[in-house]
Amino acid sequence: MMKNTFKLSLVCASIFALTACGSDDTDTTYLEEQIQTLEAQNEKLAKEKASVQAESDQYRDQAAELAATNDQLQEKAVGYISNFQEQCAEVGVSFDYENPNPDNPYINNGKTPDMLRALSALPAAAMPSQPADHEGRDNNTCTGCHSAQAPDQHFGENCTSCHTVAEPGPDPEPEPEPDPGAPGVATHPEGATDGDGWAAFDAYTGASAGTFYYAKDNASFLNAEYLNTRFGKMNTFYEWKESSNGTSDVKTACGMPNREHITTMFPDDGKSYELSEYSNFKGAATFITQREENGESIASAATFGPGMHKGEDGEFYVTMLITKNNTCKNLVNNNKGEIHYYEFDTRSNVKLGSPDLGARNAGARIQVSTDYAESELRSFDWFTPVYGGNGQTFDPTTVDWNTVGACSLSLKVEVIYPLG
Repeated sequence: MMKNTFKLSLVCASIFALTACGSDDTDTTYLEEQIQTLEAQNEKLAKEKASVQAESDQYRDQAAELAATNDQLQEKAVGYISNFQEQCAEVGVSFDYENPNPDNPYINNGKTPDMLRALSALPAAAMPSQPADHEGRDNNTCTGCHSAQAPDQHFGENCTSCHTVAEPGPDPEPEPEPDPGAPGVATHPEGATDGDGWAAFDAYTGASAGTFYYAKDNASFLNAEYLNTRFGKMNTFYEWKESSNGTSDVKTACGMPNREHITTMFPDDGKSYELSEYSNFKGAATFITQREENGESIASAATFGPGMHKGEDGEFYVTMLITKNNTCKNLVNNNKGEIHYYEFDTRSNVKLGSPDLGARNAGARIQVSTDYAESELRSFDWFTPVYGGNGQTFDPTTVDWNTVGACSLSLKVEVIYPLG
């Protein structure tokens, strides 16, 4: 019996095993669908990634083009920089140019002289004064200062575009007397009363008479006080000079003392530079003297850098220390000479006028006499007095020139008269 039961159990187990192997529990349809969905999503993401990558490449190319364009524009902008102030502004340091020689508007350190800016303002001086009323004015003149729109709107703060003042003022004050230091106020007007006036001096010196410069437009510095502000005085300039104590960095250079007095661009060559100062005389002083040799009168002309000052006696004196030469001998032996003081600006198109107007020609002629009490003839060491000194006068006829090596001369200004 037990044997039959075992057989039956074995058959049932076999049937169960066969039945289980054929079950639907191993169906993969859902997984396959998920795989297909994920693959589709992955393909979509791949396409989007490719699109984004293409767009990124496009932006990168555009950025590269913009960078190249920016570099070109920057290079072009730098090319427009023409002075030191613009050069400094490019690196974030801003300041304005200041002329180190304010009494000479046309003397400057660069490409943009103050004179050009000053001249641009001159037309304003020709503006008509504002009338006290509108009597006698046609309607067609109204829009010159008023709006055509109703109600009438005056230009307000822009009145000066038509008028020199915004409101009628009191009667103008009489013009003041000329400044005694003005160039044209002659210190020695008596020089112009001799015969044909200043032409008498031209006849004496062989100059071009009164038809050339005389005192027109203050071209001649006839006033001793004014002449004293220029004769022997200097203009100051600045330049970039190679120096181990300097800098090669533009921004550092933009912070140097006196930076505002130069417009010349800082050198961009990697070398070290400092801002160096130098001075030149405002004008040239040529001394004209005479001497006699073998019965003939011989003229001597020499250019020096003398000084000028006002003495305690109120008179003006020209002083200089020079080697023994014909100019010294002639001034000592003849007790007189003439100085041609001349300022010349090659850039100016204004032929005559004072330095304030930027004249091309300006100056004066000066007759001087030798002040023997303040002059010294010195030895060859340029220091030891041989004749004169300590306020002691000397007789020029007794001078042994073989013992003289240098001359410290004091020349009294006798007459200042016009260029000729």
